[in-house]
Amino acid sequence: MGDKLERLRLETALAHIIPGAEIVFTSQDGQEYRAGTHPSADFTLCEMRKIIASSSCPSRPDFTKWIKDFQIKGAITDSGGGIYQTVEAKRKERWFSTTLRPEIVYEILNEADIDGISQSPVDALLTPDPVLGVTTIRVSVDDEISEELLNELVLIGYSACLVKEISSSLENNSRCAPAKGQKSKESSRTDL
Repeated sequence: MGDKLERLRLETALAHIIPGAEIVFTSQDGQEYRAGTHPSADFTLCEMRKIIASSSCPSRPDFTKWIKDFQIKGAITDSGGGIYQTVEAKRKERWFSTTLRPEIVYEILNEADIDGISQSPVDALLTPDPVLGVTTIRVSVDDEISEELLNELVLIGYSACLVKEISSSLENNSRCAPAKGQKSKESSRTDL
C-alpha cells in the first residue's frame, strides 16, 4: 500500500488545489466514490486529505485500505508520468506534486538547466500542503511557447525533483538501519 498511499497523497494535493478537480475512488467491493467540491461528491477533498494524513501515520489505522484504485478527473487530465494539465487553462501550464519541502523544490527549480531550451520566462508557483506533506508545483509559460517545449521544461524540473526524492529516501534509509552484517554503533559500544 506504500506506493499507492504516496500516489494518493500526491494526487489528492493536486486535486485539492485545482478548482474543479476531483478524485474517483473504486472500493475493494467495486463501488465508486467521488471526492471533490461538487455537492454530489461523496467526500470533500478536505475530508480525503484528513483521512490520508491520518493513514500515513504509523501509529494510526490505515483508513485507505478500502480503496482498490483511484484516478484524478474533472478539471485536470493526466499527461503521463506524474505530470498533469488543467482542462481549460487560460495559460499554458502543467502541474506536478512532490514530497519535497517547498524550499528544496525552489532550489532545485532555480538550478534546473534550461539554458538553450527556452528564452521565454518560465513561472513556477509552489504551493505547500502541510497536512499531506506535499508541495504542488504549477509551471506556466507564455502562449508563444509550443506544448512540446512546455512539456520538456516541466519534465526537466519534475525529473530533478524525483531524483532528489530518491536520493533523500536512500540517505534516510541508510541512516536508519545498519547494513547487513554490520552492527549498529550503539551495539558495538562498550561501557567503561
